[in-house]
Parts: sequence; C-alpha cells; structure tokens
Amino acid sequence: MGILVISDTHGLVREVQRVTDRHAVEKMLHCGDFCVDHNRDPFSRMTLVRGNCDTANEVPTEQETKWRDLHILQTHGHLYGVKSTLLRLHYRAEETGANVVIFGHSHVPACGVVRDILFLNPGSLQLPRGFEVPTYAIIEQTGVTQSTVLLSVSYYDHHGNPVRSLGGNYSVRR
Repeated sequence: MGILVISDTHGLVREVQRVTDRHAVEKMLHCGDFCVDHNRDPFSRMTLVRGNCDTANEVPTEQETKWRDLHILQTHGHLYGVKSTLLRLHYRAEETGANVVIFGHSHVPACGVVRDILFLNPGSLQLPRGFEVPTYAIIEQTGVTQSTVLLSVSYYDHHGNPVRSLGGNYSVRR
C-alpha cells in the first residue's frame, strides 16, 4: 500500500470520493486548491495544504510527513513559483531534509529526481494542463538500501485507468 497524491480538484467532491474509494492506501495527501469545506469527507481524511484558491486559513501552506523511509514535503507550489522553476522548492526541500516533494498549482503532471530528491506533481483532477486527461498519482516504497529508497510512482486518469506514459521507478536518498 502506498500514498495517494491528488491536487487542484477545485470544488470536485464526488470525483475525489471515487478516487479515494478506488485505492487502498495508507495515506492521502492533497496539494491544495481543494476549494471546498476541508472538514467534509473525503477531505477530512486527507493531509491538506492550502492553495492560492483556498480560503481555509487553518489549513497550512506546507506540511511535512514521515512515512516509512520517506520525508515528504507537501505544498501547493504558488509560494515557490513552481510555474517558472523548481529551484526555490528544491532549496526548501534541502532545508527540511525532504527526499520527496509533492506539489500542484501548475496542473501539469510531472515526476522526476533532481539531486536525489523526487519532485512529483500529480496534475489536476479538474483542469488538466499540458496533458489530455485529469490525473492523480500513487507513490509506493518498493525497497530500501543503506543509502537509498526505491520508489514506484503510478499515475491514473480520473476513471482509474493507469497512465503509463507518466511515472516510473525512482531512487532517492535515504
């Protein structure tokens, strides 16, 4: 079992509920712009961060989650200028000791390792950009060595069909 990563759902509730019902995961992380009452199901069961379109000030703009051998930094991304560069977000990951960074904001699904840190944007379930279908992702830890953590990232479309052109297997620092 892994971690469901979703972002930029912009008011969708039924569709998000379908996604959360579809997968047996240990954690569910939402990278912001949920745009609904964060106390309602399924959002109340997620670790949330506030995006630029969210109004719930009690939801933080950044979260850190430890899961297995991962230290995950979760943010929406608008405060780090992720539509232009990941450099500021990379600096923040280094400051926190994160080996995985999840973010949204751009609505563009993307996943890759830079200097032993995985950067993952699950795309948008509501308004995809740079990709033809709405997407979300699941991270699974598949192995560990003394110095690295092996991960598998799988992307899915809004109907739960695998998107094989995205994701893959990655190695990050432990």
